[in-house]
Amino acid sequence: MRTGLLLPLVFLPEEWALGLLLASALVLGLPHGGADILVALRLGWPLGGFLALYLSLAGLALGSLLLFPPLGLVAFLVLALLHWGRVEGKGPLGYWRAGTVLLFPFAFHREDILPFLHAFAGGFLLPPALAVVLWVLLALWSFRERPPWPQVADTLLLAALAFFAHPYALLAGYFLLQHSWDSLRLVGVRGWEWLGVYGATLGGILLAWALYPRFQDPLAAYMAAVYALTLPHALTMEAWLRRFPPLAQSPVPNR
Repeated sequence: MRTGLLLPLVFLPEEWALGLLLASALVLGLPHGGADILVALRLGWPLGGFLALYLSLAGLALGSLLLFPPLGLVAFLVLALLHWGRVEGKGPLGYWRAGTVLLFPFAFHREDILPFLHAFAGGFLLPPALAVVLWVLLALWSFRERPPWPQVADTLLLAALAFFAHPYALLAGYFLLQHSWDSLRLVGVRGWEWLGVYGATLGGILLAWALYPRFQDPLAAYMAAVYALTLPHALTMEAWLRRFPPLAQSPVPNR
């Protein structure tokens, strides 16, 4: 299963893990959100109106983080859980997998993520007991749907990686090699369309750069930009997935 590809991340030191996570700004990470402009064009939406609404939603999300950092962090986690789980295309199991990546750092790696959270959310942390309870509830929901055992085993392997690997390493691996890759395949980016994708990606990079003086931390500034773009991106992908539902993450033919 796909999680086996992430096994080397267990041995990645913090500095390399941070570098890999920041590199997602250029490789797959931000670009998978840049593909939203292609989704709008393929769905026949007016581009000007789409961009105006997209940027307005991004500004609303960013404002929530700047004004109420703890609330912004919670909203970020909820948005990521709902969006990542949806793109997984595995029903409740997909949300369990996403929750594993998002909740385990609060349950088992609090010291590792505290410097980032001081810059991003004023040091606010989810209580470890709450993170574990939420993860167990997601697991129980998944088992109610009787998922295939190979997928359950793959998810348990993901949980083991989330326990042993540095949280930056696992987040980078999942964000790059699973979520972003799956999103780009679902959209079916091809040929010259990559120029438009990277043109849109430049906007996200400039946003992170503009936010750096506020956060004084490269990862916090980057994650703030990602958070701002997650709400409009998730809604855009939801519209796409409602028209073209994912089929067990099989490669999507060019459209």
